[in-house]
Parts: sequence; C-alpha cells; structure tokens
Amino acid sequence: MGARALNDDLRRLLDLQEVDEFIAEARVKQKKLPQVVAAELTAFQEATAQLQAAEVLLAKHEAFKREREGELADQEAHIERLKGRLKEITNTREYQAHIQEMDTAQRAISKLEEEVLQALADIDTVKEEIAGHRTVFDERRAVYNAERAKVDVELATLDAQVSAFQGKKVERAALVPPLLLRRYERITQSVRRAVVAVEGYNCAGCNMNVPPQLVSEVKRGNGIHQCPHCQRLLYVPAPPVEETAAG
Repeated sequence: MGARALNDDLRRLLDLQEVDEFIAEARVKQKKLPQVVAAELTAFQEATAQLQAAEVLLAKHEAFKREREGELADQEAHIERLKGRLKEITNTREYQAHIQEMDTAQRAISKLEEEVLQALADIDTVKEEIAGHRTVFDERRAVYNAERAKVDVELATLDAQVSAFQGKKVERAALVPPLLLRRYERITQSVRRAVVAVEGYNCAGCNMNVPPQLVSEVKRGNGIHQCPHCQRLLYVPAPPVEETAAG
C-alpha cells in the first residue's frame, strides 16, 4: 500500500483512546466483581437460613419436652394423691371410680412418657442436623469472607488505576484540538472505539469497504478522515518491522 504517515492529531487521539479503553475495561471489571461476591453471599445466606431454621426447630422440640415433663410431674403428683386417698374410701362404688381415675391418670403418664422420649429423640436428631448445618455455615462464611476481602482489594486497586488513568485522560485530551476532541467524544457516545484502522480496504470498526481513494488519503496522513459507513476516524497502521526492513 506504499508509505504510511500517521497524522499527529490522530496519534494523540489513539493515545487518548488507549486510556479510554483501559478505563472502560476497568469499569466493566468493577461491575462484574460484586457479582462474584453476590453468588457467595447467596450461598452463605442459604446456609445461615438452614442453620437458623434447625435451631428454631430444636427450640420447639425442647419447649415441647419441657411442657410434657411439667404435665408428667403434675400427673405423677396427682396419682400419688389418689393412692393416698384409697385407705379413706369405704364405699365400693366410690372405690371403683377412684381406681378408674387412677388408671386414667396412669395412662396419661404413659402417654406423656412416650411423648417425652420422642421429644428427646427428635432433639438428638435435630442436634445432629444442626452440627451438619453449622459445618456448612462455617465453610460458606469462610469462603464468602475470603472472596469479599479479595474483591475489596481488587476493587480498591481498580479504583486507584481508574483514578490515575482519569488524570492521564485529562492530560492527553488537552493535546487534542478541541473540534477534533468533540468529534471523537460524539462518536464514542455510540461506539466504544472512535479511531480504527483500515485493514486492506475495509474499516476495522464496521468491516465495510472503504473506497481506494479514501484509503490513499488516509495512508498519506493528510487531514482527518472518517469511514463513510460508520463515521469512525480512520488510520492506516504502520507495517510490521520485518515488512519495513524488507521494503
């Protein structure tokens, strides 16, 4: 394609675009990093919810056990009182009714004892589940805290880099003629890269054909030229070192 000359203003725009691209990529990373923490936070929250639900269930079983143990103590005291009154009863009918009341109390005691034993079994089962949930909870918490700390460091690093490159952006933008800078900024409102190479006879931005005459003008570096299709600013990159030496 012959000798190539890069317009000085385009060179400055390319330097500015390099900074803009770094800032844009950094901001994409800044948006994605919290998503990693969010995933770990969700897993941690699920583990927390499972542990808390098991602890609530344990408290429920323990409360039920205490309630039944209280009722059991009342029934046992009641049957002891009934036994103490047996000697005082002389009427056969009253004696039989008293014995029946004692049998009812004894059946209630047996039922309450079964319920207490079942509550103890339920408590043991839930305690085992809690131990498992706590293991998962501890693991999820450790992973979340480690990931959050890692992301916090990465975000702080990105913040510092973006801040430094924002300074470079101001410096490099000041070297670009105001009218050209405004054109560049207008283009970047719709596309990420405003300055693109001509590859063969195609625009590297939209991949559409660029007229040969326009390519020749871009190659000579005379003025600022735009792709007739996407309006990006065009330049012809310098050939590889081997090609330059061979020429």
